[in-house]
Amino acid sequence: MTVLLAAALPLGLLAAAWSAGFFWSWSFTVMLGLSAARPEAAVEAMRAVNANITGPSFAFVFFGPAVFAALAAALAFAAGWGAAASWALAEAVLYGAGVVGVTVAANLPLNAALAAAPLAPDTAAEVWRAFAGPWTAWNHLRTGAASLAFAALAAAGALAIRG
Repeated sequence: MTVLLAAALPLGLLAAAWSAGFFWSWSFTVMLGLSAARPEAAVEAMRAVNANITGPSFAFVFFGPAVFAALAAALAFAAGWGAAASWALAEAVLYGAGVVGVTVAANLPLNAALAAAPLAPDTAAEVWRAFAGPWTAWNHLRTGAASLAFAALAAAGALAIRG
């Protein structure tokens, strides 16, 4: 069991670190760059990203933090390491609500609206503005949640090392 825990914690930490960095990059570099481009180009680029983002690598980064943290929590509880288990469980809940939940409730509907919006030179600027502001605001929340989740799982790891 401790071997599984010793694998779940670092894999969860890696996924959480990559997730926080992924969302941070979108908030503070990618969306700024897209917003500086022609609105038609920004909409087309975002549509292309949304159409092509899923895959095993993205699944690890997007779902891995919650899955590995939940596994670590169960294993730590079974080993009698209540404090480590509690921090790992906190990570799973925080990440699940603050990243997965926000994505499903806010970012995905915005992506769907962008995909369905008619794109013409005279409407592209408004389509992009209506999308980019709210999407980025929600992404800031995902960035914060992913960052806090990483910290919670790091605390679980530190406590597990102590035993």
